[in-house]
Amino acid sequence: MQFITLLSAAAATIATASAERSAVTLNSGCDKSKPYARIVNRCDYPVNLWSVLKGQGCPSSQMVTLKKGESYWENYAKATDTQDGRGVSIKISKTEECKGNDITQLEYFLDDRAQTPPAFQLNYLDVSYVDCLDGDCPSKKEGFYLQAGNSEVRASKVTTDNSWCPILACHDAASCAKMAYILPDDIQTKTCDFESSMTFYMCGSHAPSEGDDKPASSAPAPSKKPETPAPKPSTTKAPSSPAGDYKVNAAAVTPIAEQGQAEGQDPGCLRHRLRIRQREEVGARPCPRPRPSPPGIPRINVSNTLVYNGIVMDVLEERVPCV
Repeated sequence: MQFITLLSAAAATIATASAERSAVTLNSGCDKSKPYARIVNRCDYPVNLWSVLKGQGCPSSQMVTLKKGESYWENYAKATDTQDGRGVSIKISKTEECKGNDITQLEYFLDDRAQTPPAFQLNYLDVSYVDCLDGDCPSKKEGFYLQAGNSEVRASKVTTDNSWCPILACHDAASCAKMAYILPDDIQTKTCDFESSMTFYMCGSHAPSEGDDKPASSAPAPSKKPETPAPKPSTTKAPSSPAGDYKVNAAAVTPIAEQGQAEGQDPGCLRHRLRIRQREEVGARPCPRPRPSPPGIPRINVSNTLVYNGIVMDVLEERVPCV
């Protein structure tokens, strides 16, 4: 009796192991000439996915990561290919852990069981947000575009509710709730034939374009701007002030060309220079004039006025004796 129990346990272990699925293996070994389920990530974020049989819950390994522009492929598994006639759930998450509360699911069930009447031996497929309890699941807010079959197959069985080999498109959570499962008792299952593949385009309700399944290329290195030579320093340098350093446009202060000697003065004994006299505040009366120049030398003239950070500064021109 104990021996029989051990055999039963071993058989159950073997059956469980054979029923486990690996998204990594399924993706790398997909034969694209045969019917398949495909997922294209058009989102601006990477997603992680696992492929499991219905009822198996979340696996802890065998994860496939899709960056924007990348695709996942797996050939269909029919009900008779599984141990007990189950369908498949491809679970998709923004995180690297399949937790069961932030999952988007693409599900299909190719019912080829002998007890199913031939007219009902179909691929039953859906998109489900039932396990999206926190609301932040891939494509739920951004929408999706699902295409099952082609126009020829679609035209073979006209339906008024878009339930046969459908094209489903939604752009936000409200519109997606009209064509995907939100609650377990919703009725959002669609059907198609066994030979028709389906593609689930995540993020965006627009029809697929040529660049959807191409990984985003690395951004090119920014072009180097030509270096602009630094301006040469002016021969006249303004002294620092309590207001800090400041910049003056070229037209504001222009060096004065040196002139010849004043009448009655010895050549080389006089020269021009610029000074900046600071006033205390805008609107305040000017500071007292400096003392008069020596006899025979013109008085100081105010040649320009600057305002910087609320400080008024007079640019002064004067002639002083040579030192």
